[in-house]
Amino acid sequence: MLSKCPNHGFDVLTQIHIFRNGLLQQTKLLLDATAGGSMLSLSVADATAIIDKMALSDRQ
Repeated sequence: MLSKCPNHGFDVLTQIHIFRNGLLQQTKLLLDATAGGSMLSLSVADATAIIDKMALSDRQ
């Protein structure tokens, strides 16, 4: 959705919150476990890296 609306105006941190809040509880737990705690407590760069890494491994 965000890629189809490049002028959405959401900063990256807000995008991460929206993304995480839209996940199933099981997936949220997986993200938090991968982050070593709450993913939302990470820096934007670290949270993005985890999401990218998980998305890449899912495609392989």
